Amino acid sequence: MPTRRDFFATSALGLGALPALSATAAASGASGASISQQLAKTDPVAARLYETIRTMPVDDTHCHPISDRDRVMTRDSFIERIALPAFPGPNYFPEGVYDKWHAGDERTRADLDKRYQVGKKLATINNHFAESVFTKFMVKEMASFLGCEPRFEAVMEARNAHQKNYYGYVNSLFRDTNIENAMIDTGYADGLDAAGVRKFSDAIKPTRTRLIARVETIQDDLLKQKLSFPEMRDAFLKRVRDALDGTGNFGDRSYGMKSYLLPAVGVIKPVYDEAAAAKSYEELRAAEAKPFADREVQARQGKTFLEYTLTLALEECLARDMPMQFHAGDGEAPSVILRNQQPYYLEEFVRFDRDGMMRMPKIIPIHAGYPLVSEAAWLSHLYTNCYFELSLMTPFIHQGLVRRYLEIMEAVPLSKILFGSDAYHLPELYWLAARWGKRFLTQALAVYVTEGILSEEEALEGARMILYKNNRAVYNLK
Repeated sequence: MPTRRDFFATSALGLGALPALSATAAASGASGASISQQLAKTDPVAARLYETIRTMPVDDTHCHPISDRDRVMTRDSFIERIALPAFPGPNYFPEGVYDKWHAGDERTRADLDKRYQVGKKLATINNHFAESVFTKFMVKEMASFLGCEPRFEAVMEARNAHQKNYYGYVNSLFRDTNIENAMIDTGYADGLDAAGVRKFSDAIKPTRTRLIARVETIQDDLLKQKLSFPEMRDAFLKRVRDALDGTGNFGDRSYGMKSYLLPAVGVIKPVYDEAAAAKSYEELRAAEAKPFADREVQARQGKTFLEYTLTLALEECLARDMPMQFHAGDGEAPSVILRNQQPYYLEEFVRFDRDGMMRMPKIIPIHAGYPLVSEAAWLSHLYTNCYFELSLMTPFIHQGLVRRYLEIMEAVPLSKILFGSDAYHLPELYWLAARWGKRFLTQALAVYVTEGILSEEEALEGARMILYKNNRAVYNLK
């Protein structure tokens, strides 16, 4: 039976002591049972815990709405919609080229390929991602759910058979993993309007969607209007209040907000000086009219103004006891600056000092700070108002989640860890995150039970907190 020491001592990735994965072949109704069978062979303690954890509710604290545009998929189109290297595909080419290539006929594509090698670059991304352990594991898991052979082509064929009732298929994924609440970041909605978001919300019932408003969505829309600084400030505050109290977020109210500022500018601090913010606002408008060639210089234009509007938004969240999510970790290169995503760069907003005191609003750095997991965990350990969220790392790190979950639980109280997926584009990301989250969280907790650090009931209560209780507490859900 593996011990906690084994997970960290065997290799830099901590994989040597982990139980080997085997392909599942059962139909969807037995998918959870197949995990139980695998665990029973290697870790009886984990197998016992999993029998309870597998049916627990899940609250996904950071995710995105899913459209029905992906009803029919090929291997390449599926990979292009799920692979992180493909996510910012348009940024690999001059503006408009990516969309023109996808919409173009054979002649148009050939012309664009000759100039920009679009097809070759996308094929390289797809082929590498197809050879990742994540993809090979995902194919086996999807085959288990769909009841088909564990080959990518067979999985796509079985998936495409649901095209006439695609949202019914989506709903079945949510039911299989018992997702009860989905905290939807509408800052990335894959082109959906309010009606599209409502359609998704209706499709996954009885799962309940709760919307999160993004600071930059409000801000960017107002920047297009060429307002004066006082007009901008007042309009921004009005929009934020409407999003939090009214129907200003895709026709509904919000349960919190999210900021994407950190990966653009790095260290961020609260700004209360209106004169400095107004000057910075003019710099931002000038840079929009004539962009700088250096993307880092361009990203820093208007930094003080952007920190000022973020400060205004966080004040509104603090007044309502609502959390603010901050993008920290992950990447989405080449559209962000990776070195800016250090979780410690959030410290001044975590403190939110004013008038000689730390006011400490609820702060949720998302994506586990990955790969800087220890830094994000220690920030959460030190500041009682700073939580720890698991999305994107869950599910993309798959089996490595056992080691990462142990690393997190070394420092972060169980009452502050929030489950999340960052699911986007494809509903399978919701399903994989919840399925693998339960599986590998079980294995991590079993290490503590085996070593006598936690009792089985303490481990099960820890799972309840992480999977759903903490989300409901931090967002004040009824």
